[in-house]
Amino acid sequence: MHRKGAPKERELLCGRLIDRPIRPLFPAGFFHEVQVSANVLLSDGKQDPDVMEANATSAALMLSDIPWNGPIGMIRMGRISGKLVVNPSMDEEDRRCQVCCQLEEEGLQETSC
Repeated sequence: MHRKGAPKERELLCGRLIDRPIRPLFPAGFFHEVQVSANVLLSDGKQDPDVMEANATSAALMLSDIPWNGPIGMIRMGRISGKLVVNPSMDEEDRRCQVCCQLEEEGLQETSC
């Protein structure tokens, strides 16, 4: 894969969406560099893949031997005609939020609501 130039704003925001909930779950004193690359190989164009990328990142870290206090789970909530819908398609939502949780504790909420 060859990338020309710097990542676009969309890729930067997606990276931040993934990084913010997982970064605090590394143990104190863990200073090794960790890089996770999420590449979308196929998309139906109806669902935004960033939430699935965050869940895949959590799964990859759980399967590795890296010390990490996960897992996390992320969903997208959309408001359609005043009702909340889980994982709405990109064309049917009028407002949306991403919600990230860890087990029984509510985690960071990235929102544009």
